[in-house]
Amino acid sequence: MEFFEKLRITAGIFCIAVAILRIVLYFVDGAAAIAYSAFFIDWNEAIGLIEGIGMVIIAFLFTIAETLIAVIIYIILGAMLIGARKLTFVSIGCNIITGIGTILSIRAIAIFADPSINQINIFLILLLILYLIIFSTCLISYIKFRKEEKEPSGV
Repeated sequence: MEFFEKLRITAGIFCIAVAILRIVLYFVDGAAAIAYSAFFIDWNEAIGLIEGIGMVIIAFLFTIAETLIAVIIYIILGAMLIGARKLTFVSIGCNIITGIGTILSIRAIAIFADPSINQINIFLILLLILYLIIFSTCLISYIKFRKEEKEPSGV
């Protein structure tokens, strides 16, 4: 087994771990899951109690849908990274998806780093670390695959 294949399989296993961690995050710390996925809501816009409750309900429902979609995407990406041999678009797609996840994780960590909340969420930090590992392993795997593809096999 070549080096880039080992990296790709490692990234696939980590993608499945991200899917599991997203489910755990949703059930263990709902506030962090909402802060992670409800990026379009400005919490300072609620004027009254009814508007605030409505925003929380919309954010909660959006979080359920976004978590399910993310879990499905990461399981499919993980299976494709583990099973696909020479598909480079899987590595590129995985880098795009994990890049988006990295940005959302940094945003959610910044929200929880607010002095008024004063909380560090270990699940968000683990997600960020996994996203960075997946991103880097897919990128290195893609570069190694392209380099080995360009080199003649008999030399």
